[in-house]
Amino acid sequence: MSNPSQNIRVVSGYSQSSRLHSATDESFFDKFPRKWNAPESFIPRYIFKMCCLMFTWRSDLHWLYDFLKEGNNWEELHRQYLTQLNQVSTVQALVLTTAAVFMSSNPPLVKDVDYSSPASYACLAESLVFSLFGLLFQLKVSASGFIFQKRSAAEIIIERRWRIFWHLLNLVVPIIIFTISVVLLLIAIVLTGFTSHSKTVQLYLSITFAFLGACHLVSILGSPFYHHLSNLCIRVVHATSGKRPQRADES
Repeated sequence: MSNPSQNIRVVSGYSQSSRLHSATDESFFDKFPRKWNAPESFIPRYIFKMCCLMFTWRSDLHWLYDFLKEGNNWEELHRQYLTQLNQVSTVQALVLTTAAVFMSSNPPLVKDVDYSSPASYACLAESLVFSLFGLLFQLKVSASGFIFQKRSAAEIIIERRWRIFWHLLNLVVPIIIFTISVVLLLIAIVLTGFTSHSKTVQLYLSITFAFLGACHLVSILGSPFYHHLSNLCIRVVHATSGKRPQRADES
């Protein structure tokens, strides 16, 4: 038969561990990290501003702090990123296969569509190389993403000013490599079409890219990226002209 005093000690120990765990969760991002402020020196401060602009579209890290301090946003952000990265890896494999097929096959109509020309072949080769290394980087980030997803890793990252930038750069490198590989493949297609001796091929290629460009522009207009970019351009224009931005209630 259990002793009542032992039960009291067990319950009190459990409550203390629960309070300690909840206190640890509440202490995570409970205040703005002191190291996230801009450096005092001119050159490091300018580099810090540029890094904030590239990674967060803001001039400081206060927006990132306001986003990460709420709930489990750190874990949720990395979980969504890893899900999207797996989808990017699938498309990256398709780009790799497409470039490999073009490089290993002869064009059926050399006079009309010659993708074995030096310029097109070089772009296809570069797209193949970037696709291969892109898959390797995506595999590496996916393997280490589960470690960075934990709050213990987040507490280490926010201890230093530049660690958060290195972490964000580590997340964005696979996307950059993927974008470069797709752009090189598109350049190879464009060079193949516009250097063709057939006017029909050039016409079809122009109509296709015009239609795809219009569809892409329509999709961008409703995205947060466009609004962030437009707001950034407006702030830059106001800063260079010395005008004060007009508030919504003043219009």
